[in-house]
Amino acid sequence: QARTAREIVLSGKIGKIRHVTGFMASPLSWIFDDPSNVGWNEPDASGTMLGNGFAWGQSSHLLAWVYHVSGNTLCPKRVFCAMNHSERTGADVSHAATIICDDGITFSMSGTSLLPGNAHSDPPVGKSIRIKIFGTEGAIFYTGDDRDTQSGRLELRKECGGVEVHCRDLGFEFEDLDQEGIGPESLQSFIDACLGRKDYYVGADSSVGLKTIQTIDAMYRSQVSGNAEDVMC
Repeated sequence: QARTAREIVLSGKIGKIRHVTGFMASPLSWIFDDPSNVGWNEPDASGTMLGNGFAWGQSSHLLAWVYHVSGNTLCPKRVFCAMNHSERTGADVSHAATIICDDGITFSMSGTSLLPGNAHSDPPVGKSIRIKIFGTEGAIFYTGDDRDTQSGRLELRKECGGVEVHCRDLGFEFEDLDQEGIGPESLQSFIDACLGRKDYYVGADSSVGLKTIQTIDAMYRSQVSGNAEDVMC
């Protein structure tokens, strides 16, 4: 679905991107509120991390999806972010960020680990995802529960008012969580790359990774300073 959404954007069907909204809620209080999960909740020993928690641990997924789908259009330049934290661990558990990108494109992103439930319960509770990319000629809507394929779909909304549903057979599948057989598509692509094959799909290249890290770094710096912070290049 990310591949299809990217093709829609790059084809020009939504025109020039002007605004993006992204929201992700995960049922992960059992991680970020547990002092024993040091690697998830505390800065590492390098002394360079300004914080740790949901932003590093989960929001990277949402940012990578948006940056991949948008191609080279979204380049973060300045970020303002506010966070709140677990009283038990000090980890950030919620945030709201405004990301200013090249060409004045605005990106509003928020997220939290406070979704009730547990990702590993029976039945598991899924992530709640809401992504909307607005352009001058249309928009992409992608919203749902990543453990319930019937909860959402990938839509192209046109300026004329029409709606196209893409990947209808998949419903909503934000992340491939398949643990059976040969594993998820991301693992298959990684193995194909290692074997020197040419037909694998690159869903998160170095550019996507860099922009994701730059954005999260600026979010933590903004939380500390109370000001909007430039993205470090």
